[in-house]
Amino acid sequence: CMEFGIEAETKDFMVERNGKRFIDLTKILPERLPSGKLILWKQIDEEKIEIFVDKHSAPGGNPKPIRIKRFVEINEDLFTLFGLWFGDGNRIRGGNWKAFGFANTEIELHKLFLSLCKKCLFIDPHQFFCAISVPLDFNGSIKELEEQVSRELKIPLGNFWKTIVNERRNLVHIDTRINSRLLSFSMKILLEKLQKLALEEKRFSKSMLQGIIASEANVHVRSDSGRLGEISVAVEGEIKRNFVRNLFLNLGIKPSKDKTIEHQEAVLIHGLTNFKKVKEWNLIALHPKKLKDFERGLEGFKKEEFRKGEAKLLILKSLSKSSKNVSELAKELGRAWRSIVDHLWVLEDLELVGRKRVGRKVFWFITERGKEMLEEKDVLEKLRIGLPRKNG
Repeated sequence: CMEFGIEAETKDFMVERNGKRFIDLTKILPERLPSGKLILWKQIDEEKIEIFVDKHSAPGGNPKPIRIKRFVEINEDLFTLFGLWFGDGNRIRGGNWKAFGFANTEIELHKLFLSLCKKCLFIDPHQFFCAISVPLDFNGSIKELEEQVSRELKIPLGNFWKTIVNERRNLVHIDTRINSRLLSFSMKILLEKLQKLALEEKRFSKSMLQGIIASEANVHVRSDSGRLGEISVAVEGEIKRNFVRNLFLNLGIKPSKDKTIEHQEAVLIHGLTNFKKVKEWNLIALHPKKLKDFERGLEGFKKEEFRKGEAKLLILKSLSKSSKNVSELAKELGRAWRSIVDHLWVLEDLELVGRKRVGRKVFWFITERGKEMLEEKDVLEKLRIGLPRKNG
């Protein structure tokens, strides 16, 4: 499995050309496959290399050679590609899988995955094989379906496996892959080398999250109110969940507590403030249905709503800049006057704010303790706890 807890050093395998950064694949390839086979490579032309194994270096079958771009540009497209692969990709599992590809019900994502493979890696769609499974109630023509998928994905019909009926499916499911343990292993190593950059540069965090959300997120709109309730990103394993959480945090989006139920593990995003940042970063852009649901859910909010403790945090941040009266705070935060007063009373009980009268108006200010609270790492968590307001 991919180890997203390890920080990869990038200097040794990065090359700069004309102000752009590239990864030299020949610098990151390990000496051997997990099977013990010795990995070798040779230059094919100015752009491509062939990666193969020494047939006599270890017992067992020999994977087919692969031809791929040697210098892979580090850009947003590459991180989008690996975001898709991180979510719904076919990849090495315990060293046993022998495929690199993508599995999803949305054909537009397959088109994007294949186009990025060609653009970033010089791997053409005609090199991929395709498997389709349909639900029990599918009443269309299998032949016409295969022809449509072949035409849209530019995968030859001769590369299609027999379409099967799967009673567990409720939509047509497409699986595109190249059966190559060598390719899958090489991509695994490349992704591990990119993980540090994904967390360092916001544009790369954005691109990778776009791919992950498109392939593995569920956008839940509440049926009772029509409001967006939750964005759930299915991610198994604590290390990988922490990686996804840190991608969100790098963009100023604060995930809630992870869902950790077995086979339902997920990173969860709640709250209008977070949803607005998701929209600001355009993180739902790649999946047409999810984008439609997301925009519909945002429209369901008739007024500003905050996660528990968040309004108090915004009040403290505002008062840290200057003292304000209730009307000024209500206008700035888009909240009702009564709501602002309630939050101020709680903050006063916590000795985080104080008030002073200037003429006929009462102005609120942040205390020294309030300033210290803003410096706390878990400030939002602490502000979730409310105290009874003072009597009198």
